[in-house]
Amino acid sequence: MLLSKQRNKWTMTIAGTVLLVMIMILILNYFKYQYQAVVTSERERLTDIADYLDMRFNAYLVGLNLLAGHNDIRYLEADRARPDLLAAAKALDVVNVALYDYKGKLISDCWPLTAQVESPFSKICAKNDFYSVLTGGANVSGRMLDSSQENAYVSVQVPVLGENQVTGVLAAYIPISDISLAVTREVMPERQYVFVMDGSGQFIHHPRLSEFFPESKSFKLRMNELLFQKKGIVETSSPIDGVDKMIIYTGLNNTQWRIGTAIPVSDMYARVFNKALEDAKNFLLLIMCLGLLYGVWYQARRHEQEREQLKLERMMCVNQLAAGIAHEIRNPLTSIQGFIQLMLKRSDKPVPQEHFKIILSEIGRIDSLISEFQMLARPLKDPLIEKVDICKLLNDVLLLMKGQFYDKTIALDLQLPSTGCCFVLGDIGQLKQVFINLVKNALEAVPVGGNVTIMVACQQDMMAITVENDGEGIPLEIIEKLGTPFFTTKANGTGLGLSVCYSIVQNHGGKIMVSSTLGKKTVFTVLLPAALEQGMVQNK
Repeated sequence: MLLSKQRNKWTMTIAGTVLLVMIMILILNYFKYQYQAVVTSERERLTDIADYLDMRFNAYLVGLNLLAGHNDIRYLEADRARPDLLAAAKALDVVNVALYDYKGKLISDCWPLTAQVESPFSKICAKNDFYSVLTGGANVSGRMLDSSQENAYVSVQVPVLGENQVTGVLAAYIPISDISLAVTREVMPERQYVFVMDGSGQFIHHPRLSEFFPESKSFKLRMNELLFQKKGIVETSSPIDGVDKMIIYTGLNNTQWRIGTAIPVSDMYARVFNKALEDAKNFLLLIMCLGLLYGVWYQARRHEQEREQLKLERMMCVNQLAAGIAHEIRNPLTSIQGFIQLMLKRSDKPVPQEHFKIILSEIGRIDSLISEFQMLARPLKDPLIEKVDICKLLNDVLLLMKGQFYDKTIALDLQLPSTGCCFVLGDIGQLKQVFINLVKNALEAVPVGGNVTIMVACQQDMMAITVENDGEGIPLEIIEKLGTPFFTTKANGTGLGLSVCYSIVQNHGGKIMVSSTLGKKTVFTVLLPAALEQGMVQNK
């Protein structure tokens, strides 16, 4: 016994540990999923900004390529090219468009001819960028003209083709402030920002660029080492403010730039926690609703089971009692009947005939009571299931009881489906017994000149037959006891009629429901399986 208890204890411990581990794994996976969801959301936001920048640069490149095909540009004629450059600068909304020969010498640009100083755009860009354009490819430079942040530009360059070779370079110059406006067009969450960095580690856009402009060599080296791939995600301590941040970045087409978003790590975890808290609230609310629904269902089910159990227990007691009464009374009843019959044949001692009638009447009552006891004590015979026309059955029942309706001047309203026929599955004899009992009870419940209404309707796969009367109604505490053997509100009732009706209907797979309004009406509803598979017409 001790070994068995110890084994059970270890089993419960292992099961509890496994369950706890599984719950922890689910929680960790949930937080991991939410973390990835936040990262994915920020990546999508960054992709939208990068796509917008790519679209703008593509517009510049398309415009410059169209201009590079113009004859005045192809032949590098300064005077004839200048009007085209001015028109292109205005159309592309850039500060300058310049034309260079293949050696990098400025041919013409939009700088005023009357200016006393040399055009600040006389140098196109870094040698590597220039040579890459000469080989026939478009290029977007890094940051240029670092004398001040206000004068910093980037250039977009395309080759100018002469006779089957590159003869020059056409470049458009864009202030980095314009790029900043394009980047900041979307509102970012607090403490989060977007930055743009060129291939050498210089920032094109940063909300705090003025604090470290121009960048030191070590700063640019560290940024290049940090964002060395085309795109990715890194967590690092910011070299600007020392705050641990997550940096999500990606590249831009036709450039060596990186565009990224920097988010404090603490903010990322706060977002995940807030999302988890919101889901937890919704989950708890759902659990509470389900719990309340389950509680209501459980209480109703438990109450119903208690009522059924009470009825079963009472039925068992009645079965035993009825069997005993039938056994003890029926034998002397035969002797009493024989004795009275013998007395009636003897005429030497006259006996008032009225006495004999009373004795015989009481004997008949005892015999009727015993018959009801026996019917309740022994199980009902299995019903002979067949298709029963419930409309015809009700008409037969009412025909039998027509005289009783006439004696009390009670108005009868029989409401049948428009088709005139409706079928159930059951034993016609037993069902007739049920409706005779219910209609008889309705007749006894209404006063002289009252009303009894019988209706037939189909409810899904069940046929509903209601017997309604406008009597005084039944209190709720009495409705709950209906169908209980020996319970009756009639002075001369036995309390067995409804019990038999309930048993018959239950054996047919149906049920009886009772509703009542005191002083107005009482409705008995009998639900029986409809004969749908046998062609019954539904009344909808």
